[in-house]
Amino acid sequence: MKQSAACENPKVAMKATIYGLILVLAGCGGKSVEAPKKAQAPRLPKITHFYGNEAMVPKGGSITLCYGTEDVETLRLTPSADGELRPSLNRCVAENVAADTTYTLTAKGPGGETSATFTVKVGKAAAVARKERVMIQNFQRLGDRPVAAGAPVQLCYSTEGAAEVSLRPSGKGETGPGKNVCVVVTPEKTTTYVLTAKAEDGAVDRMQVTVPVQ
Repeated sequence: MKQSAACENPKVAMKATIYGLILVLAGCGGKSVEAPKKAQAPRLPKITHFYGNEAMVPKGGSITLCYGTEDVETLRLTPSADGELRPSLNRCVAENVAADTTYTLTAKGPGGETSATFTVKVGKAAAVARKERVMIQNFQRLGDRPVAAGAPVQLCYSTEGAAEVSLRPSGKGETGPGKNVCVVVTPEKTTTYVLTAKAEDGAVDRMQVTVPVQ
């Protein structure tokens, strides 16, 4: 059998191999065709947190509900007078509670729907805070005749249950809770002085005295 020229001449075979390799490399240098990428599925809506500030409230009370969401288009709270809420990373709303209630927060987005719940119970009505007793037992000026303008006049008082006492217009001397406390005033004209006694819880009592100036 007759051999090929490449077999007869090794140099010819080597040239053919190099030529073929060059053709392959040239083909690899061309632009490759990429496969089309698959479209990413929309993200599921997420409720990052949903809670209330209290697990139990008194009858007729209210609760603050806080929530956070991501990838949400619409947001709804049931039961609620407002119903639809604004999606937010962190937001709180107030709700009046009449009875034991389970609140449901429903989030919808391109990727679907998700929900979260929070339950609050209603206890007894809150007790009305009783205000402390505060009283000005007496408030009077010493002397009953008109005085000259700028003349000193003593105003004396006694209080019960007071945490602080103030006089308007003010006089000379410290005002404070106690029995038979006196201050000195020097009115330039007929003046009405108002004594105010206040308890720690905010309860107030007032009394006034007029000093006539001739």
